[in-house]
Amino acid sequence: MKKASPDPWLKDLRRMVKREYGAGWIIEEQSEKIKILRRMPDGRRPAFITKLPYSYGSQTALLDLINRATSSMQDLGLSFKDAFAVADGSPEQTNGKSNWEEIQTRYKKYRVPNFVTEANFNENEKSRIEKCVAIITADRNAAHSGKELMEKYAANHFQFLKSGSEGRKRALLDAARFLNYAVEECGADSSWLPLKGEKLKAIIGKRKEASSATIPVKPDQLFGLLDSLFDKPELRLAVALVGLYGLRPAELKALTIKEGRLYVGQVKRNSNSADKPKEDRVVVPLDIKELPKEGARVLKQFESGLVKLPTSILSAKTLKDCGAYFRQYLERHPYWQSLVKANQGMTPYSLRHGYAWRGAKYYERSFPIRDLSALMGHDVKTHCKFYGSWTDEKDLIETAEKITAKVSA
Repeated sequence: MKKASPDPWLKDLRRMVKREYGAGWIIEEQSEKIKILRRMPDGRRPAFITKLPYSYGSQTALLDLINRATSSMQDLGLSFKDAFAVADGSPEQTNGKSNWEEIQTRYKKYRVPNFVTEANFNENEKSRIEKCVAIITADRNAAHSGKELMEKYAANHFQFLKSGSEGRKRALLDAARFLNYAVEECGADSSWLPLKGEKLKAIIGKRKEASSATIPVKPDQLFGLLDSLFDKPELRLAVALVGLYGLRPAELKALTIKEGRLYVGQVKRNSNSADKPKEDRVVVPLDIKELPKEGARVLKQFESGLVKLPTSILSAKTLKDCGAYFRQYLERHPYWQSLVKANQGMTPYSLRHGYAWRGAKYYERSFPIRDLSALMGHDVKTHCKFYGSWTDEKDLIETAEKITAKVSA
């Protein structure tokens, strides 16, 4: 019996594939879907059954599928079958774990160096993307859509991140970018598209209005925090500079040393300050009793360059980014997480408020408020409103006992 000739559309499709991708491609029907085979130089004939219906209307989609798959084979060294599985949107199906890991590898090549440096990617995005893939490929309770992934990510990793915090926002936006890439560039099913708009904002949460009386980091807490960072010298340097010198976290990007003294450039800009830039202000350390002369020691460390500030802080493009990265580093540190849990309302800015508290209450003689406010880079009115108003019951009792001690005796 004479074999039936293929449909005209199939002939045309085969010619287009041969013209674009060379000889050796075989396109046929299986279970009403398009099946692709490739004759390899070594005689193998790997095959893949696509999701595309075996019909004229699938021509354009098939050419696009072959284009994405061949790119994956060339760029990532994927096998024929794995490349087509990724391109055809099958990562959540058979061999799902390896396919999502391949998407992760491809995503990094897309991000680096086109959008971020490798150091920046490894420091910030890498761990978030790994967490996403782990949730998708988990043996139990895995995510099966973009919505589920983002909800499970928040449930698993936001225990110590405040509602509306920059850490929540950055993590979910990185996850959203990864999911968009998986759908748009790797052929993942559209169900993997991330949440957006109001639904995304609901998971990020709303930031609570900051209190004018921020909780300060007390000396014993600062000592414990610095001690906990003994194996993270770069982050310890950043925390020591902010805590001992009373810096705004963003000011880590604006430090200079002149004749053995630390100076801070202007970071708070508005229409008035832009026209009348201030001179760099000198800052001095307010050391704690457990670490005498620690401020001078970390200054020498910083000046020598033997210990550098964390990579993301050094490479931050803006002062705002610098402050955000400092917050991010702290929020990932277990000891800081325990401090925040035990002291509701404590934030990275509490390190700066701890400086103001020590200047007012820690030493035998309090700093004149005009000197303390000048060291911190603001006026007396601002200092009284935001830095000089916090107190607690323990402080009140200790102050009263100290002042009335001689009368009581």
